[in-house]
Amino acid sequence: MENPLLPSEVIEASAAFPGQVAACTDLDALLRLKGAFVGREGSHAARLMELLKTAPKEQKRDLGAAINALKNQWEEALKSRQGELEEARKRRTSLASAWDPDLPPPLPAHGALHPLNRLMNRLVEVFRPLGYHVEEGPEVETEGNNFDGLNIPEDHPARSSSDTFYFAQHPELLLRCHTSPVQVRGLKRLAPQIEAKGGIRFLAPGRVYRKDEVDPTHSPMFHQVEGLLVGRGIGMHHLKGTLAYAMKALFGEGADVRFRPSYFPFVEPGCEVDVRCPLCGGGGCRVCKGSGWVELLGAGLVHPNVLAYAGIDPSVWSGFAFGMGVERIAMMVSQTPDLRLFFENDQRFLNEMGGLY
Repeated sequence: MENPLLPSEVIEASAAFPGQVAACTDLDALLRLKGAFVGREGSHAARLMELLKTAPKEQKRDLGAAINALKNQWEEALKSRQGELEEARKRRTSLASAWDPDLPPPLPAHGALHPLNRLMNRLVEVFRPLGYHVEEGPEVETEGNNFDGLNIPEDHPARSSSDTFYFAQHPELLLRCHTSPVQVRGLKRLAPQIEAKGGIRFLAPGRVYRKDEVDPTHSPMFHQVEGLLVGRGIGMHHLKGTLAYAMKALFGEGADVRFRPSYFPFVEPGCEVDVRCPLCGGGGCRVCKGSGWVELLGAGLVHPNVLAYAGIDPSVWSGFAFGMGVERIAMMVSQTPDLRLFFENDQRFLNEMGGLY
C-alpha cells in the first residue's frame, strides 16, 4: 500500500507481511507476528495511532482511513491464517488417533535452517516489538566504514594485518571484522530522515571475519548481531533496560545479567554485558574460563564522532549501540561446550539442535 502519509518502514513491513504470515507454521509464531503488527503496545498499529494523534488536522481524515485499511488487511490475513493452522492441527490430531503401528515410519525431513541462522532469526524477533528493523551490508568493506566511521584510530591493533583480513591487490578493502560498518552505512542513509522519524533504530546481523585461532570459543569466521538506536535524550538507562529485556527474553526471567565498565572507540561510555554461565551455574568451566560468567556483548552510548561522521548533530541526537556474538549465545542456549561443533556439519549434532531456539 503506497501512501505518502504512512512511514516508509511501515510500508516496507506491510509489503513483507504476507510472506511472514505464510511462513507461520504454528499458532505461537502467528501470535508473535500478531503482536508485532496489531498488538496494543510497541506494534506497527500502535505506532500508527500515535502518528495519527500528532498529525495535522487536515491530514487526519486521509491518514485515519489509510491506517484503518492497513489494520483491517493485517487482521483479516492473521484471522485467515489462524483458521488454517487450527484446521491443520485438527487434521493432525485426527491422523494421530488413527495411527497404524504396522505402517512404515515417515521419511526424515530433507533439510532445515542451520541452528545459527535460527538463532539470528530469534534475536531479530526479540527486538521486533521494540521497533527495530534489519539493515544489511557487504562482507567486503572499506577502511572508512569498518574503522574511520567508527572512531577507530589508525594505530588501533584491529587495523593491523595480523588481526584483520585485507586484500593484497586492493589494500583499501578488507573482510569486515564486525557488523558495525552496517551502522555507519545505516546512519548515513537514514540521517536525512531522522527528524521526520524522530530517531533511528535497527539491527545488523551477519557474518564477520577475524584472524583468530580455532579453539572451543573462537573461530576466524563467526556471526554477530548488532543493534543501534538514536534519538533525543538517550542515556545508559535506556541501554540497560533494553539489554536486560533482551537477555531475559533469550535465557528466561531468571537470567542473571551484569554490566561492567569497558572501553570501545565507537562508544562513550562503554560496557560489557555478561550472563551467568548456564553450563556450570557459575561454578566455573572451560566455556566461562572458570569465571562463572560468559561475556556476551559489548555496548555503550554512541560516540559523538560516529554521529558526526554520518552527518548527525551530536548536540541534538544521542544513542546507544550493542553487538553480540551469535555463537556464544548458541553455546549458552544449547549448553554446547565447543563452538566448532556448529561448523563441522555432523548430522547427529544438527539433529539434536533441531528443537532449540
